[in-house]
Amino acid sequence: MTKEWPFEGDLEDAPQRGYKHPQDFLAARSKEGTEAIVIRIGLNDAQLVLVDGSGFWDRWVYHSVDEAKEIADGLGVDVHVGEYPEKTRVRINGYRRPAKDYERAAYPEQGAVGPVIPYPENRPRELQDALLKERDQQDATNP
Repeated sequence: MTKEWPFEGDLEDAPQRGYKHPQDFLAARSKEGTEAIVIRIGLNDAQLVLVDGSGFWDRWVYHSVDEAKEIADGLGVDVHVGEYPEKTRVRINGYRRPAKDYERAAYPEQGAVGPVIPYPENRPRELQDALLKERDQQDATNP
């Protein structure tokens, strides 16, 4: 299967958000220490948040709390309804992304961000003065 632009060439093994289903999250991450949190959002909808043992998390939105809870119960992990337990909050906030997450550009279709173009105001003063002198000499010789 080929990927469509801008995703062609993406690293397959890079941790990512956006697992299509909660089961995919559990298959890709360690099930050890994983918890599910079901929170109502909006008038009727609910979100299911899965947090693994290291604090990495992902979420899915469903049409009701009952639907989200039913899916969470089927995953075989601890389920919390209505609030995040304090220990889970601490684990999420303590999560540090691995270094390889930073190896690729934030927007793959744009490529990595390069160095700043050396505008005259960003150049060291001595170099700027030398360039101005050179320009003045060229202007004097080319009337």
